[in-house]
Amino acid sequence: MSGNNNLAKRGRAHDALHFDVYARSKTNISRLKARLPDEIVANLAREVIRRVASKASEVENVVAVPSQNTLEKLSEALISNDELAGANQILELRSVGQSAEAIYLSHLAAAARLLGEWWEEDRIDFNKVTLGTGRIFSIMRGMRHLFEATPITQHKTALFASTPGEDHTLGVRMAADLFRKDGWDITLKVGLDHDALVAEIEQSNIRIIGLSIGGEHSIEALMKLVVALTINCPHASIFVSGQNIESVQSILDLMELSGTGSDIVSAKKQLNDLWDQHATA
Repeated sequence: MSGNNNLAKRGRAHDALHFDVYARSKTNISRLKARLPDEIVANLAREVIRRVASKASEVENVVAVPSQNTLEKLSEALISNDELAGANQILELRSVGQSAEAIYLSHLAAAARLLGEWWEEDRIDFNKVTLGTGRIFSIMRGMRHLFEATPITQHKTALFASTPGEDHTLGVRMAADLFRKDGWDITLKVGLDHDALVAEIEQSNIRIIGLSIGGEHSIEALMKLVVALTINCPHASIFVSGQNIESVQSILDLMELSGTGSDIVSAKKQLNDLWDQHATA
């Protein structure tokens, strides 16, 4: 308990990590892992590694690359039995003057890439890599406040998309039309594969994303999409809707979405509230 209190105090002192966000995310990830098949958990870990590690390549000429010793120390902390070790490493980096960009885009990105290499080389097992990627993902969630968001437009805008692999897109098309009648500027994306959809959403800089899911058969694709968008579009609010959403609601509740709904009335209210939150942030 004292360890938690010390971490929270240090996080506030250095403004490096929202501890409550980090702790909540870590807890929810553990609960999801307990409920999901190992294959899905492994695929989500691979998505975290791929998305986070790609940041290292993007910024190699922008921020300083950490030393091999620093990188290995962070990676070992992220998979250690001490659940606070990785977060403590991040706070230490901030306390000695490392910028948020260097930590988020270089240290964590390089650590994710190294964990992926260790996994491929059988130096760490499934449990270790999913533990480490879960902690990286939670730390990134806890650092979102440190990055400046793009200004929002004067009029309400959102991007609606069907989850990759969904054949039934009538619902999301109808929702887009109904929101447009209410004055929203809606960008609609249907029929795109995972990577194409993530790329288009990232380039759009839109702050509210509405995703449509048809039921339990799409939950893995949805979770993979939410992971990618959380990493690539940290300031976006993600709302999930669908007629059969009740069948997966308990899983959605652990994904830390900005909202869920099964009817247009609820969706309109929640998205209007989300827009107001962004407008006043």
